Amino acid sequence: LLASLGIPEVQVKRRLRVAFFSTGDELRSLGQVLGEGEIYDSNRYTLYSMLTDMDCDIIDMGVIPDQPDAIRDAFQTASINADVVLTSGGVSVGDADYVKMILDDLGKIDFWKLNMKPGRPLAFGQLNKAMFFGLPGNPVAVMVTFFQFVIPAIRKMMGEESQDELTINAICQTKLKKNPGRTEFQRGIMSRNEAGEMIVTSSGSQGAGILSSISRSNCLIILDEAQGTVEAGDTVSVQPYINFMR
Repeated sequence: LLASLGIPEVQVKRRLRVAFFSTGDELRSLGQVLGEGEIYDSNRYTLYSMLTDMDCDIIDMGVIPDQPDAIRDAFQTASINADVVLTSGGVSVGDADYVKMILDDLGKIDFWKLNMKPGRPLAFGQLNKAMFFGLPGNPVAVMVTFFQFVIPAIRKMMGEESQDELTINAICQTKLKKNPGRTEFQRGIMSRNEAGEMIVTSSGSQGAGILSSISRSNCLIILDEAQGTVEAGDTVSVQPYINFMR
């Protein structure tokens, strides 16, 4: 369009800079041998992949140990160099969860803890001039909160107009267990049946640490706060992952 109007130059904004790191003494890098109580750090790979899809300038700060001074230094470095700071882990109520405590000192928290599953221990606030998201430590919770909160925020910071994400009504083919009281995002596999109707099935066990439940799925099944157990044949609201792709 610019070329058709003969416009050779325009002013643009630079790409958004996003810094992220994981926290936890139990985290190990790929290739290391796991000791008792240790796990591989998959969250950084997840965040790197999703941020790459968003066309951001990415600053991977690695794994920061559960030490207040180390986390404080990481926060200060990240907030100087980035527009958005993401962490995974350290925002629950464990003895070594220092992220929220240090953020209270260096910046401010606008909200902490959400009435949703997975993703309850999500912290959001300001760190110097950077926007801060303290994502949960569980891998699936990281992805769900990234989809629901981080993507819309980054898109808005990039200058995109806000828009409601596409949701589709689908006939559930499997029973979904749920207690009323909070919104749940269950992972599902959406398709069409022979009659052309949209249907969805559970992708398997819904634990917040089970990455296979989201790797084999293609949508989120949204069950609102008042919703109880879903029976096979009930209609549910489905959010396709294509929502989150550019």
